[in-house]
Amino acid sequence: MTTRARSLLTSSAVVAVLAATALVAPTATASPAATVTTTAPAVSAPTLVTAYEPSAADARIVSKLTARVTTARFGTQFSGAVMDAHTGKLLWSKNGNTALKPASTIKFVAATNALRRFGPTYRFSTTVRRGTQADQVVLIGSGDPALSSTQLVSLAKQTAYAMKANGQLRVRLYADDTLFAAPSLAAGWPSTYIPDETTWLRALVVDQRQVSDTTIDAAKIFAAKLKTYGITVASVTRGTASTANPVLATSAGQTVDQIVTRMMMESDNEHAEALHRLVGVRSGAGKTWSAASSAATKGLTYEGLAATAIYDGSGLSRSDRLTSIQLAKMVKNTFEPANRVPFRILRSSPGLPQAGMTGTLRASYDRFTASTSKCAAGKVYAKTGTLRDAVALAGWTIGKDGRIKAFAFIINGNPTSTTVMRQNIDMLAATVNGCY
Repeated sequence: MTTRARSLLTSSAVVAVLAATALVAPTATASPAATVTTTAPAVSAPTLVTAYEPSAADARIVSKLTARVTTARFGTQFSGAVMDAHTGKLLWSKNGNTALKPASTIKFVAATNALRRFGPTYRFSTTVRRGTQADQVVLIGSGDPALSSTQLVSLAKQTAYAMKANGQLRVRLYADDTLFAAPSLAAGWPSTYIPDETTWLRALVVDQRQVSDTTIDAAKIFAAKLKTYGITVASVTRGTASTANPVLATSAGQTVDQIVTRMMMESDNEHAEALHRLVGVRSGAGKTWSAASSAATKGLTYEGLAATAIYDGSGLSRSDRLTSIQLAKMVKNTFEPANRVPFRILRSSPGLPQAGMTGTLRASYDRFTASTSKCAAGKVYAKTGTLRDAVALAGWTIGKDGRIKAFAFIINGNPTSTTVMRQNIDMLAATVNGCY
Protein backbone atom coordinates (compact mmCIF):
# COMPACT_ATOMS: atom_id res chain seq x y z
CA MET A 1 0.00 0.00 0.00
CA THR A 2 1.10 3.52 -0.46
CA THR A 3 2.32 4.73 2.98
CA ARG A 4 1.54 1.28 0.56
CA ALA A 5 -20.86 7.87 -12.56
CA ARG A 6 -23.89 12.46 -19.71
CA SER A 7 -23.54 8.05 -19.49
CA LEU A 8 -25.54 7.98 -17.24
CA LEU A 9 -25.48 4.88 -15.26
CA THR A 10 -26.80 1.73 -16.80
CA SER A 11 -29.05 -0.27 -14.55
CA SER A 12 -26.24 -2.57 -13.57
CA ALA A 13 -24.01 0.31 -12.57
CA VAL A 14 -26.79 1.87 -10.51
CA VAL A 15 -27.14 -1.33 -8.57
CA ALA A 16 -23.61 -0.88 -7.54
CA VAL A 17 -24.25 2.70 -6.42
CA LEU A 18 -26.26 1.10 -7.37
CA ALA A 19 -8.41 -22.83 -12.53
CA ALA A 20 -1.01 -37.12 -14.00
CA THR A 21 1.60 -37.71 -16.01
CA ALA A 22 -0.56 -39.60 -18.48
CA LEU A 23 -0.14 -38.44 -22.04
CA VAL A 24 -3.55 -36.82 -22.50
CA ALA A 25 -3.34 -33.46 -24.24
CA PRO A 26 -4.13 -30.72 -21.71
CA THR A 27 -5.85 -27.50 -22.67
CA ALA A 28 -4.86 -23.92 -22.10
CA THR A 29 -6.77 -22.41 -19.23
CA ALA A 30 -7.74 -19.01 -17.90
CA SER A 31 -7.34 -18.29 -14.24
CA PRO A 32 -10.59 -18.27 -12.24
CA ALA A 33 -12.36 -14.97 -11.86
CA ALA A 34 -11.74 -13.13 -8.64
CA THR A 35 -14.90 -12.97 -6.52
CA VAL A 36 -15.54 -9.89 -4.42
CA THR A 37 -18.71 -9.66 -2.37
CA THR A 38 -19.97 -6.47 -0.81
CA THR A 39 -23.21 -5.53 0.91
CA ALA A 40 -24.13 -2.01 -0.05
CA PRO A 41 -26.86 0.00 1.65
CA ALA A 42 -29.82 1.09 -0.41
CA VAL A 43 -29.22 4.36 -2.24
CA SER A 44 -31.41 6.50 -4.45
CA ALA A 45 -30.99 6.35 -8.21
CA PRO A 46 -29.30 9.46 -9.57
CA THR A 47 -31.33 12.18 -11.24
CA LEU A 48 -30.66 12.23 -14.99
CA VAL A 49 -29.87 15.69 -16.36
CA THR A 50 -28.31 17.01 -19.55
CA ALA A 51 -27.78 20.66 -18.57
CA TYR A 52 -26.66 22.06 -15.27
CA GLU A 53 -29.40 23.50 -13.08
CA PRO A 54 -28.51 25.18 -9.78
CA SER A 55 -29.81 23.41 -6.72
CA ALA A 56 -30.09 24.12 -3.03
CA ALA A 57 -27.92 21.08 -2.43
CA ASP A 58 -25.11 22.54 -4.50
CA ALA A 59 -25.42 25.90 -2.77
CA ARG A 60 -25.08 24.12 0.55
CA ILE A 61 -22.00 22.23 -0.65
CA VAL A 62 -20.33 25.50 -1.63
CA SER A 63 -21.20 27.20 1.65
CA LYS A 64 -20.18 24.32 3.89
CA LEU A 65 -16.94 23.48 2.07
CA THR A 66 -15.88 27.12 2.08
CA ALA A 67 -16.43 27.29 5.83
CA ARG A 68 -14.85 23.94 6.61
CA VAL A 69 -11.70 24.12 4.51
CA THR A 70 -9.57 26.10 6.92
CA THR A 71 -5.81 26.46 7.16
CA ALA A 72 -5.93 25.04 10.68
CA ARG A 73 -7.40 21.81 9.34
CA PHE A 74 -5.77 21.50 5.94
CA GLY A 75 -2.66 23.64 6.05
CA THR A 76 -1.41 25.75 3.16
CA GLN A 77 -0.87 22.93 0.66
CA PHE A 78 -4.45 22.01 -0.18
CA SER A 79 -6.28 21.51 -3.48
CA GLY A 80 -9.97 20.66 -3.73
CA ALA A 81 -12.65 20.50 -6.43
CA VAL A 82 -16.27 19.36 -6.77
CA MET A 83 -18.04 18.90 -10.13
CA ASP A 84 -21.47 17.98 -11.38
CA ALA A 85 -20.65 14.62 -12.95
CA HIS A 86 -23.37 14.87 -15.59
CA THR A 87 -22.47 18.28 -17.03
CA GLY A 88 -18.91 18.87 -15.87
CA LYS A 89 -19.94 22.09 -14.13
CA LEU A 90 -17.34 23.07 -11.56
CA LEU A 91 -19.34 23.62 -8.40
CA TRP A 92 -16.58 24.51 -5.96
CA SER A 93 -12.84 24.63 -5.83
CA LYS A 94 -10.02 25.89 -3.70
CA ASN A 95 -6.58 25.94 -5.29
CA GLY A 96 -8.15 23.61 -7.82
CA ASN A 97 -5.36 24.10 -10.35
CA THR A 98 -2.55 23.73 -7.84
CA ALA A 99 -0.52 20.63 -8.61
CA LEU A 100 0.33 18.55 -5.54
CA LYS A 101 1.53 15.05 -4.76
CA PRO A 102 -1.60 12.95 -5.44
CA ALA A 103 -0.32 9.78 -3.79
CA SER A 104 -2.35 6.73 -4.81
CA THR A 105 -5.22 8.69 -6.35
CA ILE A 106 -2.93 8.76 -9.41
CA LYS A 107 -3.96 5.12 -9.86
CA PHE A 108 -7.01 6.58 -11.64
CA VAL A 109 -4.59 7.35 -14.49
CA ALA A 110 -3.29 3.78 -14.67
CA ALA A 111 -6.85 2.43 -14.42
CA THR A 112 -8.40 4.57 -17.16
CA ASN A 113 -5.44 4.16 -19.52
CA ALA A 114 -5.39 0.37 -19.11
CA LEU A 115 -9.16 0.02 -19.48
CA ARG A 116 -9.15 2.15 -22.61
CA ARG A 117 -6.01 0.64 -24.17
CA PHE A 118 -6.79 -3.04 -23.54
CA GLY A 119 -10.52 -3.14 -22.78
CA PRO A 120 -12.04 -4.47 -19.54
CA THR A 121 -12.27 -8.11 -20.69
CA TYR A 122 -8.73 -8.45 -22.04
CA ARG A 123 -6.53 -11.12 -20.45
CA PHE A 124 -2.74 -11.19 -20.45
CA SER A 125 -1.48 -14.59 -21.60
CA THR A 126 1.64 -16.21 -20.23
CA THR A 127 3.26 -18.63 -22.67
CA VAL A 128 5.93 -21.29 -22.95
CA ARG A 129 7.87 -21.73 -26.20
CA ARG A 130 10.40 -24.28 -27.32
CA GLY A 131 13.95 -22.97 -27.35
CA THR A 132 16.46 -23.22 -30.18
CA GLN A 133 17.47 -26.68 -28.97
CA ALA A 134 15.19 -29.69 -28.48
CA ASP A 135 15.72 -29.71 -24.72
CA GLN A 136 15.12 -25.99 -24.19
CA VAL A 137 11.87 -24.43 -22.99
CA VAL A 138 11.26 -20.74 -22.35
CA LEU A 139 8.73 -19.34 -19.88
CA ILE A 140 7.72 -15.92 -21.22
CA GLY A 141 6.46 -13.15 -18.96
CA SER A 142 3.48 -11.17 -20.26
CA GLY A 143 3.66 -8.52 -17.57
CA ASP A 144 0.58 -10.01 -15.90
CA PRO A 145 0.79 -8.88 -12.26
CA ALA A 146 -1.84 -11.44 -11.26
CA LEU A 147 -0.16 -14.55 -12.68
CA SER A 148 -0.92 -17.42 -10.31
CA SER A 149 0.75 -20.67 -9.38
CA THR A 150 -2.46 -22.38 -10.55
CA GLN A 151 -1.69 -21.07 -14.02
CA LEU A 152 1.83 -22.45 -13.76
CA VAL A 153 0.34 -25.87 -13.05
CA SER A 154 -1.64 -25.65 -16.30
CA LEU A 155 1.43 -24.43 -18.20
CA ALA A 156 3.52 -27.26 -16.77
CA LYS A 157 0.94 -29.89 -17.74
CA GLN A 158 0.77 -28.57 -21.32
CA THR A 159 4.54 -28.30 -21.59
CA ALA A 160 5.12 -31.79 -20.20
CA TYR A 161 2.70 -33.27 -22.72
CA ALA A 162 4.48 -31.54 -25.60
CA MET A 163 7.96 -32.54 -24.44
CA LYS A 164 7.01 -36.16 -23.76
CA ALA A 165 5.43 -36.38 -27.20
CA ASN A 166 8.94 -35.71 -28.53
CA GLY A 167 10.58 -38.10 -26.09
CA GLN A 168 12.15 -35.26 -24.12
CA LEU A 169 12.06 -35.88 -20.37
CA ARG A 170 14.92 -33.59 -19.33
CA VAL A 171 14.94 -29.87 -20.17
CA ARG A 172 16.83 -26.68 -19.67
CA LEU A 173 14.46 -23.93 -18.55
CA TYR A 174 14.84 -20.28 -19.48
CA ALA A 175 12.80 -17.31 -18.23
CA ASP A 176 12.12 -14.36 -20.54
CA ASP A 177 11.17 -11.10 -18.85
CA THR A 178 12.29 -8.79 -21.65
CA LEU A 179 8.82 -7.32 -22.21
CA PHE A 180 9.88 -4.74 -19.63
CA ALA A 181 13.19 -2.92 -19.36
CA ALA A 182 15.63 -4.01 -16.67
CA PRO A 183 14.43 -3.02 -13.19
CA SER A 184 15.28 0.46 -11.93
CA LEU A 185 13.90 3.09 -9.59
CA ALA A 186 11.29 5.43 -11.03
CA ALA A 187 12.01 9.15 -10.87
CA GLY A 188 11.13 10.33 -7.39
CA TRP A 189 11.51 6.91 -5.76
CA PRO A 190 13.79 6.78 -2.73
CA SER A 191 15.91 3.63 -2.63
CA THR A 192 14.07 2.56 0.54
CA TYR A 193 10.92 1.92 -1.53
CA ILE A 194 12.47 -1.42 -2.51
CA PRO A 195 11.33 -3.64 -0.81
CA ASP A 196 9.42 -1.60 1.80
CA GLU A 197 6.67 -0.28 -0.50
CA THR A 198 6.96 -2.39 -3.63
CA THR A 199 9.29 -4.78 -5.42
CA TRP A 200 11.39 -4.49 -8.57
CA LEU A 201 9.12 -4.32 -11.62
CA ARG A 202 9.63 -7.32 -13.90
CA ALA A 203 7.44 -8.88 -16.61
CA LEU A 204 7.31 -12.20 -14.78
CA VAL A 205 6.01 -12.62 -11.24
CA VAL A 206 3.85 -15.32 -9.68
CA ASP A 207 1.42 -14.94 -6.79
CA GLN A 208 2.71 -11.39 -6.24
CA ARG A 209 5.62 -12.83 -4.33
CA GLN A 210 7.78 -10.15 -2.74
CA VAL A 211 11.24 -11.36 -3.71
CA SER A 212 14.22 -9.57 -5.21
CA ASP A 213 14.12 -11.48 -8.50
CA THR A 214 10.53 -12.40 -9.33
CA THR A 215 11.52 -13.78 -12.74
CA ILE A 216 13.85 -16.50 -11.50
CA ASP A 217 11.49 -17.14 -8.58
CA ALA A 218 8.60 -17.80 -11.00
CA ALA A 219 10.82 -19.99 -13.18
CA LYS A 220 11.86 -22.12 -10.20
CA ILE A 221 8.24 -22.60 -9.19
CA PHE A 222 7.44 -23.57 -12.79
CA ALA A 223 10.33 -26.04 -12.71
CA ALA A 224 8.85 -27.67 -9.62
CA LYS A 225 5.50 -27.99 -11.39
CA LEU A 226 7.20 -29.61 -14.40
CA LYS A 227 8.79 -32.15 -12.10
CA THR A 228 5.36 -33.27 -10.87
CA TYR A 229 4.53 -34.10 -14.50
CA GLY A 230 7.64 -36.17 -15.02
CA ILE A 231 9.95 -33.56 -16.53
CA THR A 232 13.37 -33.06 -15.00
CA VAL A 233 14.71 -29.51 -15.15
CA ALA A 234 18.48 -29.49 -15.45
CA SER A 235 18.93 -25.72 -15.11
CA VAL A 236 17.03 -22.47 -14.65
CA THR A 237 18.33 -19.20 -16.06
CA ARG A 238 17.32 -16.10 -18.00
CA GLY A 239 16.92 -16.27 -21.76
CA THR A 240 15.08 -14.69 -24.65
CA ALA A 241 12.40 -16.54 -26.58
CA SER A 242 12.21 -16.55 -30.35
CA THR A 243 8.79 -16.04 -31.91
CA ALA A 244 9.96 -18.40 -34.66
CA ASN A 245 9.83 -21.31 -32.21
CA PRO A 246 6.57 -23.14 -31.46
CA VAL A 247 4.32 -22.37 -28.50
CA LEU A 248 4.13 -25.32 -26.11
CA ALA A 249 1.69 -23.89 -23.57
CA THR A 250 -0.41 -20.83 -22.82
CA SER A 251 -2.56 -19.60 -19.96
CA ALA A 252 -4.75 -16.49 -19.92
CA GLY A 253 -4.97 -14.68 -16.61
CA GLN A 254 -7.51 -12.44 -14.96
CA THR A 255 -9.32 -9.74 -16.93
CA VAL A 256 -8.08 -6.17 -16.91
CA ASP A 257 -11.28 -5.33 -15.02
CA GLN A 258 -10.25 -7.71 -12.26
CA ILE A 259 -6.70 -6.40 -12.13
CA VAL A 260 -7.96 -2.81 -11.97
CA THR A 261 -10.39 -3.76 -9.23
CA ARG A 262 -7.61 -5.17 -7.09
CA MET A 263 -5.45 -2.12 -7.75
CA MET A 264 -8.15 0.40 -6.84
CA MET A 265 -9.67 -1.47 -3.92
CA GLU A 266 -6.46 -2.35 -2.13
CA SER A 267 -4.20 0.33 -3.65
CA ASP A 268 -1.97 -2.41 -5.02
CA ASN A 269 1.30 -0.83 -6.11
CA GLU A 270 2.57 -3.80 -8.11
CA HIS A 271 -0.65 -4.02 -10.13
CA ALA A 272 -0.46 -0.28 -10.77
CA GLU A 273 3.12 -0.33 -12.00
CA ALA A 274 2.52 -3.34 -14.23
CA LEU A 275 -0.52 -1.71 -15.87
CA HIS A 276 1.37 1.57 -16.24
CA ARG A 277 4.24 -0.20 -18.00
CA LEU A 278 1.97 -2.44 -20.10
CA VAL A 279 0.15 0.61 -21.47
CA GLY A 280 3.51 2.02 -22.48
CA VAL A 281 4.46 -1.20 -24.24
CA ARG A 282 1.10 -1.66 -25.98
CA SER A 283 1.02 1.97 -27.13
CA GLY A 284 4.37 1.52 -28.82
CA ALA A 285 6.04 4.12 -26.61
CA GLY A 286 8.47 1.57 -25.23
CA LYS A 287 9.19 -0.51 -22.17
CA THR A 288 10.94 1.96 -19.87
CA TRP A 289 9.69 4.23 -17.09
CA SER A 290 9.90 7.27 -19.37
CA ALA A 291 8.00 5.48 -22.15
CA ALA A 292 5.25 4.50 -19.74
CA SER A 293 5.03 8.06 -18.44
CA SER A 294 4.79 9.37 -22.00
CA ALA A 295 1.93 6.96 -22.73
CA ALA A 296 0.18 7.96 -19.50
CA THR A 297 0.46 11.62 -20.42
CA LYS A 298 -1.00 10.95 -23.87
CA GLY A 299 -3.82 9.05 -22.20
CA LEU A 300 -4.65 12.09 -20.11
CA THR A 301 -4.57 14.28 -23.21
CA TYR A 302 -7.04 11.89 -24.86
CA GLU A 303 -9.31 12.45 -21.86
CA GLY A 304 -9.05 16.20 -22.42
CA LEU A 305 -6.74 16.76 -19.49
CA ALA A 306 -3.47 18.65 -19.57
CA ALA A 307 -0.72 16.59 -18.02
CA THR A 308 1.32 17.75 -15.07
CA ALA A 309 3.91 15.26 -13.87
CA ILE A 310 3.44 11.48 -13.95
CA TYR A 311 6.47 9.35 -13.21
CA ASP A 312 4.90 6.06 -12.14
CA GLY A 313 1.59 4.24 -11.94
CA SER A 314 1.28 3.82 -8.20
CA GLY A 315 1.71 7.35 -6.90
CA LEU A 316 4.74 6.41 -4.88
CA SER A 317 6.91 8.91 -6.73
CA ARG A 318 7.57 12.03 -4.76
CA SER A 319 7.78 13.86 -8.09
CA ASP A 320 4.23 12.99 -9.24
CA ARG A 321 1.90 15.99 -9.47
CA LEU A 322 -1.82 16.30 -10.23
CA THR A 323 -4.44 18.93 -9.44
CA SER A 324 -7.77 18.29 -7.76
CA ILE A 325 -9.56 19.58 -10.88
CA GLN A 326 -7.70 17.01 -13.00
CA LEU A 327 -8.66 14.22 -10.64
CA ALA A 328 -12.29 15.34 -10.40
CA LYS A 329 -12.44 15.48 -14.22
CA MET A 330 -11.05 11.95 -14.41
CA VAL A 331 -13.86 10.80 -12.15
CA LYS A 332 -16.40 12.81 -14.14
CA ASN A 333 -15.14 11.31 -17.40
CA THR A 334 -16.03 7.81 -16.22
CA PHE A 335 -19.70 8.85 -16.60
CA GLU A 336 -19.35 10.03 -20.21
CA PRO A 337 -21.45 8.01 -22.75
CA ALA A 338 -18.35 6.92 -24.67
CA ASN A 339 -16.88 5.50 -21.47
CA ARG A 340 -19.93 3.53 -20.36
CA VAL A 341 -18.39 0.16 -21.20
CA PRO A 342 -14.66 0.55 -20.58
CA PHE A 343 -14.98 2.45 -17.32
CA ARG A 344 -17.95 0.55 -15.85
CA ILE A 345 -15.88 -0.80 -13.00
CA LEU A 346 -14.92 2.73 -11.91
CA ARG A 347 -18.59 3.68 -11.51
CA SER A 348 -19.46 0.80 -9.26
CA SER A 349 -18.55 -1.35 -6.32
CA PRO A 350 -16.30 -3.29 -6.06
CA GLY A 351 -14.39 -1.16 -8.55
CA LEU A 352 -13.86 1.60 -6.02
CA PRO A 353 -13.66 1.44 -2.23
CA GLN A 354 -16.99 2.15 -0.56
CA ALA A 355 -16.93 4.52 2.38
CA GLY A 356 -16.68 2.74 5.70
CA MET A 357 -17.22 -0.64 4.08
CA THR A 358 -14.70 -1.93 1.56
CA GLY A 359 -11.15 -1.67 0.35
CA THR A 360 -8.95 1.07 1.72
CA LEU A 361 -12.07 2.92 2.95
CA ARG A 362 -13.24 0.15 5.24
CA ALA A 363 -14.05 1.02 8.84
CA SER A 364 -11.19 -1.12 10.13
CA TYR A 365 -8.90 1.49 8.56
CA ASP A 366 -10.75 4.16 10.58
CA ARG A 367 -12.37 5.60 7.47
CA PHE A 368 -15.78 7.26 7.71
CA THR A 369 -16.09 6.31 11.36
CA ALA A 370 -15.83 9.80 12.89
CA SER A 371 -18.92 11.82 13.85
CA THR A 372 -18.20 14.21 10.97
CA SER A 373 -18.27 11.53 8.28
CA LYS A 374 -19.97 8.31 9.42
CA CYS A 375 -23.29 9.51 7.95
CA ALA A 376 -21.69 9.01 4.51
CA ALA A 377 -20.74 5.37 5.11
CA GLY A 378 -21.84 3.35 2.09
CA LYS A 379 -22.65 6.52 0.11
CA VAL A 380 -19.22 7.56 -1.16
CA TYR A 381 -17.05 5.68 -3.67
CA ALA A 382 -13.49 6.89 -3.90
CA LYS A 383 -9.80 6.12 -4.35
CA THR A 384 -7.59 6.91 -1.42
CA GLY A 385 -4.04 8.15 -1.37
CA THR A 386 -1.51 8.32 1.43
CA LEU A 387 2.18 9.15 1.63
CA ARG A 388 4.07 10.26 4.72
CA ASP A 389 3.25 13.88 3.85
CA ALA A 390 0.19 13.55 1.59
CA VAL A 391 -3.42 12.44 1.98
CA ALA A 392 -5.88 12.47 -0.92
CA LEU A 393 -9.35 11.24 -1.85
CA ALA A 394 -10.97 11.26 -5.31
CA GLY A 395 -14.35 9.77 -6.21
CA TRP A 396 -18.06 10.41 -6.38
CA THR A 397 -21.29 10.44 -4.40
CA ILE A 398 -24.97 11.16 -5.03
CA GLY A 399 -25.89 14.52 -3.53
CA LYS A 400 -29.09 15.52 -1.79
CA ASP A 401 -30.44 16.75 -5.15
CA GLY A 402 -30.09 13.23 -6.56
CA ARG A 403 -27.25 14.21 -8.88
CA ILE A 404 -23.80 12.70 -8.98
CA LYS A 405 -20.95 14.80 -7.68
CA ALA A 406 -17.36 14.09 -8.65
CA PHE A 407 -14.80 15.35 -6.18
CA ALA A 408 -11.13 15.36 -5.34
CA PHE A 409 -9.25 16.64 -2.33
CA ILE A 410 -5.48 16.64 -1.83
CA ILE A 411 -3.53 17.64 1.27
CA ASN A 412 0.27 17.92 1.24
CA GLY A 413 2.55 18.73 4.12
CA ASN A 414 1.65 17.66 7.62
CA PRO A 415 -0.86 20.16 9.04
CA THR A 416 -2.05 17.42 11.40
CA SER A 417 -1.45 13.71 11.86
CA THR A 418 -2.24 11.33 9.02
CA THR A 419 -5.20 9.97 10.99
CA VAL A 420 -6.67 13.44 11.51
CA MET A 421 -6.02 14.41 7.87
CA ARG A 422 -7.96 11.33 6.77
CA GLN A 423 -10.82 12.18 9.11
CA ASN A 424 -10.91 15.73 7.77
CA ILE A 425 -10.85 14.64 4.15
CA ASP A 426 -13.64 12.12 4.87
CA MET A 427 -15.60 15.01 6.38
CA LEU A 428 -15.30 16.90 3.09
CA ALA A 429 -16.68 13.90 1.18
CA ALA A 430 -19.59 13.71 3.64
CA THR A 431 -20.17 17.41 3.02
CA VAL A 432 -20.39 16.79 -0.73
CA ASN A 433 -22.84 13.97 -0.09
CA GLY A 434 -24.89 16.42 1.97
CA CYS A 435 -25.33 14.25 5.03
CA TYR A 436 -23.04 16.40 7.18
